[in-house]
Amino acid sequence: MKKTFICLLLTVVLTPLLWAQTASVHVTVANTSSSACFFVRTEQTFMRDFLKKGYTELALNNHKTATYTIQITKPEFITFYCDSSSTREGKSLHYSFFISPGDDLDFKADFARKDFGITVTGKGNNNNQPLRRSFFSAEFEQFNKDTLPNRMITAINDTAKRIGNIFKTYVEQYRPSAAFIKYMQYNIDYYATQTFYNLKENNKFAIRDAYYRNIAKWQHVTDSLFSRTKLDNADALPVPNYRSLTRYFLLRKKEALWRESTTDSVAFFKDWYNANVTEGRKAFMDDRSNLLQEKIINKYFTGDVAEYLYAILFDDAFAEANPANIVAIFNRFKQKYPNSIYISWFSPSVENVIKKSNNSLSNEMVFAKDNGTQLNTLEDIQELAKGKTVLLDMWGTWCGPCREEMENNSEALKEHFKNKGLDYFYIANYDLKNETTWKKLIAYFKLTGTHVLANEKLSDDIMEKTKGRGYPTYIIIKKDGSYELSKAGYPMDRGVLIKQLEDALAIKN
Repeated sequence: MKKTFICLLLTVVLTPLLWAQTASVHVTVANTSSSACFFVRTEQTFMRDFLKKGYTELALNNHKTATYTIQITKPEFITFYCDSSSTREGKSLHYSFFISPGDDLDFKADFARKDFGITVTGKGNNNNQPLRRSFFSAEFEQFNKDTLPNRMITAINDTAKRIGNIFKTYVEQYRPSAAFIKYMQYNIDYYATQTFYNLKENNKFAIRDAYYRNIAKWQHVTDSLFSRTKLDNADALPVPNYRSLTRYFLLRKKEALWRESTTDSVAFFKDWYNANVTEGRKAFMDDRSNLLQEKIINKYFTGDVAEYLYAILFDDAFAEANPANIVAIFNRFKQKYPNSIYISWFSPSVENVIKKSNNSLSNEMVFAKDNGTQLNTLEDIQELAKGKTVLLDMWGTWCGPCREEMENNSEALKEHFKNKGLDYFYIANYDLKNETTWKKLIAYFKLTGTHVLANEKLSDDIMEKTKGRGYPTYIIIKKDGSYELSKAGYPMDRGVLIKQLEDALAIKN
């Protein structure tokens, strides 16, 4: 019986490997000073690509050649890049491949030619000819800040029609595989929906007032497009346009629900939390991202698509160092998808969250009197810092970039300045209703130093006087009471900040 079980287990584990085949792309790029090229596997990269599993950098040898080889069991879309920043011509080459098991392609390009002079030969070349590049070559920047959708959707529909005609020509000329025809048709089918939805959702931030005045017109076009393309479509999951649409839907639906939580609170909390406003708002404010995204996934998606979007959720949460509910969500995910490859991919990060969630507040985490809620001005903070050299971190529990910077830099900075006389102030902004989460994250990130839960007056005063432009903002307060903004930028150039802090520490009393 034991031997039978082991045999069955080995069969489950090894069967995918037995069916996997090699697929290769041999690249030659002429007349460029690039020293490297890059391949991205669409199915292994997510919104933030926290795991970096689908991204491969290959060195170009003296002959400007490289070979990319993978083991696959089914066709995949793969993108090739040759980075323009290292080419004297200032060009950038992107090329999309449709790779099937057993393919062995030779790709050649010449940076000295306007069209790169691309040729593709070898097994699978019928799916990868340069005519494919014209399928999706269209620019729509001229419609940014349009307050109505008319011009944008007309141009997108015209482009979609042109793409469809080129695709017919391609099929007639190159006789691609049935798999190529199927998935490329899906990619074309989702082109207009994905393109309009992404443009519209980005554009609304530039035309906020006009967008909401005309929201019915924008929504009418959106609804029309979604009625033509199925949102929950596992068969289209390998397709780049479909994956992009679902990723952005998850993000933008979350943002729309944030707005709904204030504009239509009663309906929002009843529909999404099965609670009244008071009870629902507490759960919502404790976690406005991870849990809400899980609710969106479960409402709109099923099967393989839902599984993929859970991976998007995890990718975003870990990239932004957001531990809220992530362990519980991951456990529910494992129950739903016990054989998912994403379990092994994300388990180490979940274990790290569990470990850090066990951190507790210590005596080295000092809370200002009344949590600092009575402090109103930058001068009040300077008085607290009197005679000290202080790195002041303006952050918020709700701020993904703030948490991300803490995760990536806090420990390293404190190790570098250990026993060197640097103090740390952390001012949490717009978090007066989030005291519990505030203290949890202080322990989670081991934020030793002085902590202030800012009222709005303090936040506004500090940002106005220091000319801070967003969160996180880092301010260096010197022993003499003067201050300066960090020059380290975002993402932080830690070396630049270290130099500024060392210069501040060198100032004598």
